Amino acid sequence: MDTYFKQYSWQRDALISGGAVLAFAFIGPFGTFDDMLFFVRLLFWAIAIFGCGVFFWLVVYLLNKVIFLKKLHFIVRHIIVVFITAFPASVLIYYDNMILRDNIFPVARLPWLWLTVFVIGMIITGLNFFSHLGKSLSSKERHKREVTKIHIKTDKDILCFLDRLPKEIGSDLISLSMHDHYIDVTTKQGSALVHLKFSDAMKELKKYPGAQIHRSHWVVFSAIKNVKTNGRLKFALLSDGRELPISKTYKKVIETV
Repeated sequence: MDTYFKQYSWQRDALISGGAVLAFAFIGPFGTFDDMLFFVRLLFWAIAIFGCGVFFWLVVYLLNKVIFLKKLHFIVRHIIVVFITAFPASVLIYYDNMILRDNIFPVARLPWLWLTVFVIGMIITGLNFFSHLGKSLSSKERHKREVTKIHIKTDKDILCFLDRLPKEIGSDLISLSMHDHYIDVTTKQGSALVHLKFSDAMKELKKYPGAQIHRSHWVVFSAIKNVKTNGRLKFALLSDGRELPISKTYKKVIETV
């Protein structure tokens, strides 16, 4: 199955749809509050929302077979799915109104009915899709961090550098700054001067998730919270509140972060 189809969960979709049914039954939008008793409204919106959900899943499944759609951005595909689903869903809403409300839409209002179904469909399915997407992205980020930690713990050059640091400042690096024949190493726990050439430190930290941003400064990517511009000068704003200059030579490195 294409990953787009996997972005959805039957259980999550049913939970969100069920919540929408209850909310619409209590609120009674589109005149249903005045036209129906509560339990009739509940049945009306259950048929409308869960019925449209069945159409939605069917369209997702069928479009999953269309190869060229897989090349489109996931948001574009999501809009296409809801756009197509709104047509059969509108027919369902039409008969739902005719049977439970004794209300027949005039032909001139059918486009507005389709538009309403499309908007509501985007909201309900969007809540499901993007909540799942957010969890998916966060899980990928956690996985990336775990891989990074494993890499740091196993790379000999990185371990060689970290072994030089005093135990009291830990090993969660933020930045390195050159001071004559010493390096001012800043971590999340503190800072200390280490007797080492800056060039040698750069070699040992070559595979560490960070980069040199100046002739005298190196920073960890995750510690860069923002980039400040002052005229032609640029500065990296770090997680501990400090600002370090970014030279033109290393400007492209920051732009990729």
